[in-house]
Amino acid sequence: MNGICKLVTLSAVLSLTACGGSSSSDNTTPTSPENTASPTTPSTPPAASATATYELTFTRTWDAQTFPTNYPGGTHFSPVIGLTHNEQGRIFQRGESASAGIISMAETGSKAALKTEISNIQNLGYSNYLIDESGISGNSQSVSMTFEASQNFSLLSVVSMVAPSPDWFIGIDSLALFNDGQWVMEQTIQLKVYDAGSDSGVTFNSANQETDPQGLITLLDSARSDTDFAQGVHFQSEANIGVITIKLME
Repeated sequence: MNGICKLVTLSAVLSLTACGGSSSSDNTTPTSPENTASPTTPSTPPAASATATYELTFTRTWDAQTFPTNYPGGTHFSPVIGLTHNEQGRIFQRGESASAGIISMAETGSKAALKTEISNIQNLGYSNYLIDESGISGNSQSVSMTFEASQNFSLLSVVSMVAPSPDWFIGIDSLALFNDGQWVMEQTIQLKVYDAGSDSGVTFNSANQETDPQGLITLLDSARSDTDFAQGVHFQSEANIGVITIKLME
């Protein structure tokens, strides 16, 4: 009886040894502990910093080849002005009336009145950073600048006059830099041309023609015989007048 039990036990051991295996292609090699995959816990992104610094590069794509209709001489963009802000700190909005500061910037390129308006926005607690930089002269293709944002003031708005023009400008209105608990790493914005609604001129070099009553801010639309723009881009080429790229700095 004892002999039978030993035989059964030995057969069972041999059977278990033959059925064993590993994930390796060599079934004769036992799996060592270091080759055994252990469960992993999904990583959580580190908490975002309270503030962030960005580089903004504004590049012109406005030239006589892509914008052939009534392309003016002496083209340039006025000095860039803007801010980082919250929902209450907007400086312009499509479909709304332009402020005196926006009108002055769009008609003359001056930043003085708009800087005063931004100062008032900051005094109300709606903004914490002023962007006050140079524009793009006739011989330059781009300009770069840095600015700061915080989680409480994470929207970006900037403007610059399209020059020469009656009251036209490019701008970014309330671009969100902080989404889903993280800072935006990089973003490119194709710029369209806005009409401030304060001057009725139809070409880049039109004489001053005050609009009375003042109109609303719209994307620029013009006749084919004038500047040939439709919804802020060139009607024929569909080209944008410029581009802004923002990058989070390490």
